[in-house]
Amino acid sequence: MEHGQKLADICDEIDLRKSLGILKEDGVYAMFLWLEYTSGDDVCMNCFLNFLNEDSIKPLFLNDDKYFRKPFDQFCKDLRDVAKDIDKVFLMKRLLERTLTYALYHRKIASKDGVS
Repeated sequence: MEHGQKLADICDEIDLRKSLGILKEDGVYAMFLWLEYTSGDDVCMNCFLNFLNEDSIKPLFLNDDKYFRKPFDQFCKDLRDVAKDIDKVFLMKRLLERTLTYALYHRKIASKDGVS
């Protein structure tokens, strides 16, 4: 939930919606590829990396000594390690979908309250 709030604060609603649509239709890699090459800044990508590197999240996907890294080619190598286990890929997709959905709800509530 915390990262959903952060995403809502820093990412454009259109980018959040497109990211969620791409994630649902085409998967984790496609979403990150789209973010990397269409986002004008690294803010959204950095927020996702921070989420995936959280102490409670990262061990679900990577060994203790590894992290999801930048630049994008390094991130892709890390994602390939995750993709060796299809269950991990599905779990990552679900977590990202929930996070994006929460971000969209936060944006909607903030816009109704006149905050954003």
